[in-house]
Amino acid sequence: MTLRTDRAFYKKTRSNTIIKLVREQYLRNDIPCLSEACTSAKCNNISRQTALLSSAADHYIIPDTSVIMRYLEILEQDQITNIIWSQTVTINLQQHDKSKTYKKLREITNDSRKKSIMFYNEIFEETKVLRVPAESSTVRDWRAHCQLALWYDTHLNHTKKIILLSELDHTHDETLNNVVVMTTRQYLDTYYKHDVVLQNLVHVLADVVLEDSEDGKIRIASKKSGGLSAVNTAVSGYSEYKSMDELEVGIKSHRYFSGVLRCRKDSRDQAYVNGGSHLGKDILIIGNDNRNRAVHGDAVVVELLSDSNWATPSNEIAFSSSNAEDEYEEDRFTSAAAASTQPTGRVVGVLNRNWRSYVATLQEDSSVVGGSIHLAIPLDPVVPKIRIRYQDVKLIENQRIVVRIDNWPISSQYPNGHFVRSLGPVHQLDTEISAILVEHSISVSQASQGFSQMSLNEMPIDTPENPWKPDQDEIKRRRDLRNLTVFSIDPPNCQDIDDALSVKELPDGNIELGVHIADVSYFVKENFITDLEARSRGTTVYLADRRFDMLPSVLSERICSLRHKVDRYAVSVIWTMSKDYKVIDTWFGRSIINSSCEMEYEQAQQLLDGKSVTTGLDASLCKKLKPCVVKLAQVLRVFRNKRLNQGALELEGSEIKFKITDKHEITDMNILFTVLYKFLTNALRYTCIHP
Repeated sequence: MTLRTDRAFYKKTRSNTIIKLVREQYLRNDIPCLSEACTSAKCNNISRQTALLSSAADHYIIPDTSVIMRYLEILEQDQITNIIWSQTVTINLQQHDKSKTYKKLREITNDSRKKSIMFYNEIFEETKVLRVPAESSTVRDWRAHCQLALWYDTHLNHTKKIILLSELDHTHDETLNNVVVMTTRQYLDTYYKHDVVLQNLVHVLADVVLEDSEDGKIRIASKKSGGLSAVNTAVSGYSEYKSMDELEVGIKSHRYFSGVLRCRKDSRDQAYVNGGSHLGKDILIIGNDNRNRAVHGDAVVVELLSDSNWATPSNEIAFSSSNAEDEYEEDRFTSAAAASTQPTGRVVGVLNRNWRSYVATLQEDSSVVGGSIHLAIPLDPVVPKIRIRYQDVKLIENQRIVVRIDNWPISSQYPNGHFVRSLGPVHQLDTEISAILVEHSISVSQASQGFSQMSLNEMPIDTPENPWKPDQDEIKRRRDLRNLTVFSIDPPNCQDIDDALSVKELPDGNIELGVHIADVSYFVKENFITDLEARSRGTTVYLADRRFDMLPSVLSERICSLRHKVDRYAVSVIWTMSKDYKVIDTWFGRSIINSSCEMEYEQAQQLLDGKSVTTGLDASLCKKLKPCVVKLAQVLRVFRNKRLNQGALELEGSEIKFKITDKHEITDMNILFTVLYKFLTNALRYTCIHP
């Protein structure tokens, strides 16, 4: 049963007018608590299979928006688990255009190891809180969090301590019964007093916090000083950003140009912003002064310099300087003839920061202010040095560390940031692998390479004593293709074979071509633990000597791997084609197959080159597979020409495979041309156009 209600809010439009928006809401009464400790009959049939909040935990925490905006890095740490994220928080993040914070919050929720959930309290009858007249949104949101905490306390029969985390002053609020209200520092002092990483992190984050002023300028708020710190003295060359209203007017009148700042890796003094259709070419940004505290990837607003100040890009390679903070290296660019110059500009505003986690190392002898503040040199050469505070510097010397930028005041040559965690000593393999993962924003890590026990508990049994077998009832619901000659073509020693091919000549002269994909969805149910972990990982990440699986190996390497001479579930696309390779009919559906051979690229190429026998395959199997491989190549040429005639763009590429010894030494390198993926692309194309 649902109850209709309305949610009203105000929004500023592009024309700077304020409009009132009203959205319908339907309150529900069947949203589960998702706790393993729940004994309610209402939740039993809904959340038992997808419960995430652990029954072994002695408390659950509910952070409000003030905690998330300031201390989200702490909540990301592996030690902090059993978090209940409220819908109230997500609405606030979306309204204030904090898309990156919201994305990070969803990543934490999707990671089953964090045992955290999203609770939709704004559409749940028992937790919905309406705003009363003359009440601020902050007070209403606080009441909403209190109501959510009280509901959990009552719903779980007071068996779990509910801790409400907030950085706001709530001493005047009513009694919350068994619910405990704490600040983040109080919570860590109570439960993680001896955790050095968390204690250092909360100390850094509590000292300097970002606040967005109404005019869009970024300023520093110090918890110690209790307000916005005044910034009066600018570093030579830097200037205050224009107000958002002035930037919007300037962009519309083409006085200013907006775009994403891209810095050159080989010359850090040069950056570019796309000038758009009005200008027709890139805008060159030369030097730190003109970049004006913008960082690679920021969405910026640029003002063109006068024509006499336009310059020619330099081809000289810029090297980083290890001088102290107050030293400044002049940018040296010489204006050239008008024919060779490029539009040159200066950053006058930042629309959106692209700050992320950066891998860095401490600069030697960079300590200032009594030795507690240090300069960190990012691994990415386009990112400027970052000033961080850390008390015991010996713990992170010669380490790869993860840092984040907090702010870049006009009075500082370098941005201010904070230390997040250490990855390990420099030049060690595991450390450098972790650095690669962080730099490319890959959610997996060395520590999270394995899967949670809850995910493994969902896996089917497949042991030598009790091997997995297809269910007979499920076979009856699928198309039986075990009589087809199905084979796979993959790199050498491939374990996760997720696709296979088949080709068959029909009695009437037509051809039946099939592409078969492992049916993972049969084993991974939507919103189960394995599904959430797979979403968090996104894909299987392959590195030179290891990989990070998206799914547990019992699925990716065994039950869902299309190995030869075993029955496997698949999702198939089968084309029936005429003798001149025109598609007559297409069939999509679930099937069961039995692969005849696991072929390697080199073996398939040898058969295609005309050899009757290839290394690693017996003569009878080669005789059976050779006409199939030749026919596939013929069909591929027709498909390829048809796609190109329809306007397809084909980008040449190759996959490089390294052979590595136990000592991580490269002994050989092979270039593998992935012809198979042409058929997979065609299968996807027909799936998309299928009615």
